[in-house]
Amino acid sequence: MAGSRRFFIDGPAGKLQALWTPADTPANKAAVVCHPHPLYGGTMENKVVARCARYLSQAGVDTFRFNFRGVDESEGTFDSGRGERDDVRAMIDYVVETLPAASLAVVGFSFGSWVGTASGAEHDAVRALVAIAPVVTKADFDRLKNSAKPKLIVYAGQDQYTDPASIEAWIAQAQAPVESFLVPGVDHFFGERVNEAARKVADFVAGHL
Repeated sequence: MAGSRRFFIDGPAGKLQALWTPADTPANKAAVVCHPHPLYGGTMENKVVARCARYLSQAGVDTFRFNFRGVDESEGTFDSGRGERDDVRAMIDYVVETLPAASLAVVGFSFGSWVGTASGAEHDAVRALVAIAPVVTKADFDRLKNSAKPKLIVYAGQDQYTDPASIEAWIAQAQAPVESFLVPGVDHFFGERVNEAARKVADFVAGHL
């Protein structure tokens, strides 16, 4: 996207490759957006992640995305979610240091929703959490479920990895405040309705920061 800046930060396993998309109209709001599974082609250029960054920036939110360890130019190797949670914390700390006046949210897609919201739920600087297509039947989302921070769950009506009924049962057990947004007729990757999902994310984040 025009105006985005590529850079590196010091991560716990070496340099992490990152991309900063400034807000169209700065409003002291920022978001860290986490990409899907590194072993299945997930990168910070993923369509869902990139569209979220676009709409977040248009909504006045500075957006930071990055490649987990071992992805593209980020150093280190895949660590089954443990080290990736540390990568998220390093990115959050960078944003806090760089934009100390900004309110901060963490957004994650698929694998990124698992590790991103887990780290965001525990970090004092993070005010809101977004899980897009969370694979609640395959990973432990208890940190997100038990968090008292505002939460948004965006899910697909034909998700092939976690069925909507399981996500809805999880939502029913999550601590308030929690909002949900179902995108019907699409699979885990949201297909032609990805913009709809990304706009909902941007509206939620901008409204809660």
